[in-house]
Amino acid sequence: MSKSKKIIDNPTSAELIKQFEAFESLEALYKAFPIARSLFPGMEQAFTEFKKIKEQAEILKVPDRFNERFANLGFIAYESMNIEVMQEAIKIYDTDGKDAAEQYLADSYDADCLEWGIRWFNSSPEFRRRIRLAELARVDYLAGRHHACIPLLLSMLDGLVNDVSNHVGFFAESTDVTAWDCIAAHESGLQSLVLLMTKGRNKTNDESISIPFRHGILHGRELAFDNKLVAAKVWAALFAARDWAVALADSKKIPKPKEEKSWSEIFAQLAENNRQKKLLEEWKPRNNHEIPYLPHTGEASHLPSGTPERAVAEFIENWIAKRYGLIAKSLLYFTDDSIGKKSGRAREDFGSWVPISFKVLSIEDQAAAVSHVEVELTFERENEPIFKHASVRAIYQDTENNALIRTESDGVWNIVQNSFTDILYASRL
Repeated sequence: MSKSKKIIDNPTSAELIKQFEAFESLEALYKAFPIARSLFPGMEQAFTEFKKIKEQAEILKVPDRFNERFANLGFIAYESMNIEVMQEAIKIYDTDGKDAAEQYLADSYDADCLEWGIRWFNSSPEFRRRIRLAELARVDYLAGRHHACIPLLLSMLDGLVNDVSNHVGFFAESTDVTAWDCIAAHESGLQSLVLLMTKGRNKTNDESISIPFRHGILHGRELAFDNKLVAAKVWAALFAARDWAVALADSKKIPKPKEEKSWSEIFAQLAENNRQKKLLEEWKPRNNHEIPYLPHTGEASHLPSGTPERAVAEFIENWIAKRYGLIAKSLLYFTDDSIGKKSGRAREDFGSWVPISFKVLSIEDQAAAVSHVEVELTFERENEPIFKHASVRAIYQDTENNALIRTESDGVWNIVQNSFTDILYASRL
């Protein structure tokens, strides 16, 4: 279990704070020696920007503040949780009380939240296998059938933790759902939920509950568990468990101590940051009306090289030709599996429904490293065409999966598999 008492003590947050302190020391030196101002005239602006960044870094304290208020109520902070939702919940808790804050949090687990949460299941193989069940639980939850979705979600949570840990389920006495440098798996997070949700319920209870007591619900002692608040808390626990699973898959072990950077290295990094900032300021999203080749129905090679639409078109051509190895190389991954495993997974996911043609409809450049390419896919069933729409998310990255500004020359466009979720996991097109 983590020795840190607070999430902000996690290595990633602690390293950022350490860098802030180092930068403040650098600023003091810069101001103490006038010659530095003539040698590095642009540094004054860098220090001004740093002050803004440091103010924004207050966000690092939000997970701890959230858990202090909500962990004993059944909600915890986790990596993929919307930080603005956390902040608003804290504000409501402090001004209007816990009941209003809990209601706000329950309402935040809406159709959009669940859609994105389930899409991220693809980042863990154990979660991927349960997407079908998660979709069924989502349908029941959104329809208000909490009596149906809560037991299903609880059973999924237990089985998932068992599969990920190769040891015991979420609700076992010896379970360990901590991980190094992980918000969800901090000792104040998932591990506290285990203790809360496994509390004994030895008497049959007719009164409504607000905590998803696993034993009471699944053993029939809680007779009024079926409400939105309990359901939302189980969804939250499930999404937090996904972030824990990803942390384990990323081999979040205690790393070797980092070498201290020299002042020359710090200045070089500042210069690189300024260069990237300039590139970002120069980049502008395209307007669909100004793209002459839309809509596009021809070969991918006829689209401009290096564009997200070219990458998406090539991806779909490989799908049509059942080139699963090339499909695997084009997908965005969160785990470092071998290419053989990735190819097998691509065959499993993309082999059930294979399109016969496609059309690129439009392009939305959402950020310097992100575009959505709207496509129409044509499938065939019983000699009749079936048309399916997909909004394909493409991300420009370097070889280490870091996002790059698209005007950089050494990146590639990777495809987010969740863009095709409604097609890949459909029982029937």
